[in-house]
Amino acid sequence: MSGGGDELRLVIRESSPTPVYEQIRAQIEGMVKVGALHDGDRLPSVRQLAGDLRLAPGTVAKAYAELADRGVIETAPGRAARIRRVTTVPEPLLRAARTYAEQSHRVGATFEDAVNALRAQWD
Repeated sequence: MSGGGDELRLVIRESSPTPVYEQIRAQIEGMVKVGALHDGDRLPSVRQLAGDLRLAPGTVAKAYAELADRGVIETAPGRAARIRRVTTVPEPLLRAARTYAEQSHRVGATFEDAVNALRAQWD
């Protein structure tokens, strides 16, 4: 990411039914929405991220292509992919999510349990 030696921290769940490229796309897009990645931030190259995650470069390239199609990043041959558009989640929602995550941890819920509980209450 933009200078400073920051690294992009992604978690790939091989047991997930969600394809790996989609997990990458969703996590990067999520980081943009919560303000962890900002307009102009540089992403690792496809080869670098693929090596870091021990994945095929084509998997990362597909995730980057989806992000570019959604207007989240801009890419060009020979140039680093950069965050293009930043639409962040409102601060009150981030605070509520933080509180929910803390309470979920306290009761020993897994991430999947917490998401499922939220989905059940959504309507």
